[in-house]
Amino acid sequence: MDTKTERQGLPVRLPQFRVTVNSRCGRACFFCRPSGEAVATGPKEELSVAELLAVASAVRRRGISAIKLTGGDPALYGPLEEAVVRLREAGFTEIEVISRHPRIGERAAALAAAGVTQFNMSIDTLDAGLHHEICGVDDLGAVQGALRQCAATGVPVKVNMVVMAGVNDGEVGALAQWCEDQGVATLKLLDVIKDLDAGAESFARRLAIKRGAVIRDLYVPLESLVGRFRSRAVSVESRSQGGLGHPMTVLTMASGFEVVLKDSRAGAWYGDVCRDCPLFPCHDALMALRLTADLRLQFCLLREEISVPLDLVLRDEAALDLVLGRALATYASATFETPPPDRAVPVARRMLPVVAL
Repeated sequence: MDTKTERQGLPVRLPQFRVTVNSRCGRACFFCRPSGEAVATGPKEELSVAELLAVASAVRRRGISAIKLTGGDPALYGPLEEAVVRLREAGFTEIEVISRHPRIGERAAALAAAGVTQFNMSIDTLDAGLHHEICGVDDLGAVQGALRQCAATGVPVKVNMVVMAGVNDGEVGALAQWCEDQGVATLKLLDVIKDLDAGAESFARRLAIKRGAVIRDLYVPLESLVGRFRSRAVSVESRSQGGLGHPMTVLTMASGFEVVLKDSRAGAWYGDVCRDCPLFPCHDALMALRLTADLRLQFCLLREEISVPLDLVLRDEAALDLVLGRALATYASATFETPPPDRAVPVARRMLPVVAL
């Protein structure tokens, strides 16, 4: 960890490291954005393997051994297998690939051989028509087929389901049973990111046109939907990803199948970059440190102005290490807040400085 952090006696709390390898996925899910996880990013941006490895290796030196490759969509990223091999060589022990594109099935065997440790796919409904309405693409059968190909590799498969009131909240039980039947290891239920349309870009306009609603209208408390799983569970535990993120309830069935609840009401971690933010307390807060496809470090899902450009330090290992140290310090000093997401809490402001080179 950063020596300044150690001198201050701050806890060693490391975020998830998530990399948006490219900037577009070819879908238009109305609870998401054109740039996917990244703040607004140009439509043809893509990391080279060398750029990815330069930043990832620096992150690995600071103690983070797990990486999530997302986007956009990694299934549409040409050198994905090469990137996974190189990340393994750099010392990453957990490599998760997050995709909702059918092409991931075609690449599953090669990715498993390269060293992927988890496939993460998104299926929000078993209804083909509703799937088309949600994401703008009529390919549910192909996505389901790709999931089966991923499961056939023996690598654990996680399915994400964004649960939306009046849209797919009645399908949770059926989707869970389908996933268990396919050999999926985990079904992760997520509530909608209610403040997502406060960011620079989103597909919320599709939602307004199709449903006459805004994203906040889709929110449903997840706990109200999981009674059937609690009655079947052989164990119930709380789990967080990395040192931050929402505490998640994990219900494990007798078969080993897990149902995970990621509910924003459980609270989140906030740091220096959050103080006096007009969106505080937001949904995702400081869950992860993200590398965008256009070479920026991104702290949160909503505010582009606090991202840190890396293009000028990429070839200077010492300078890159300094930037990462300062970025990670905001996670090490983060505090956990439990107020309801819609209740603002006034706090003092101290922004993370952008490193001057």
